[in-house]
Amino acid sequence: MGVVMDFREKLRHKQLVSERRALQDLSFSKIEEAVQRYFGQYLIQIPAAGAAGKEMCAEYALESFLLGSSMGRFGFYGEEKIDVFKRCKVEFYGLFDDFYDFWLFWGTDQQLLDDLQDTCRKYLFYWWSEGYDASLKRWRLKLY
Repeated sequence: MGVVMDFREKLRHKQLVSERRALQDLSFSKIEEAVQRYFGQYLIQIPAAGAAGKEMCAEYALESFLLGSSMGRFGFYGEEKIDVFKRCKVEFYGLFDDFYDFWLFWGTDQQLLDDLQDTCRKYLFYWWSEGYDASLKRWRLKLY
């Protein structure tokens, strides 16, 4: 007799293995540098929440990186990067909305909020691109 399989469980296991491989390419020091580069001026505005802000930035960088790394195979098979990004636009902007709402909670002044939205988008796209490029490299080296 054959073994009865739950395909959702199999898919989840495959996703976990893929995410573990992707995270091998990511270093926390690189995330910390990016947080300082993108959000240094905003973290100064909210000194009471500096640690929480850094943790949330790292968490969203990780999620965006994993989203990008899950899309690398499409680039391997010939799609342009911008077309691949369009495939996951809904998930990306879901992350973006949550991340921007986190920063809105701390309520910096209105002039900074306009710039903050663009900064959040650039930060998440930077990590999406890093994940995508790392995954594309793994696919090209047949390490998937």
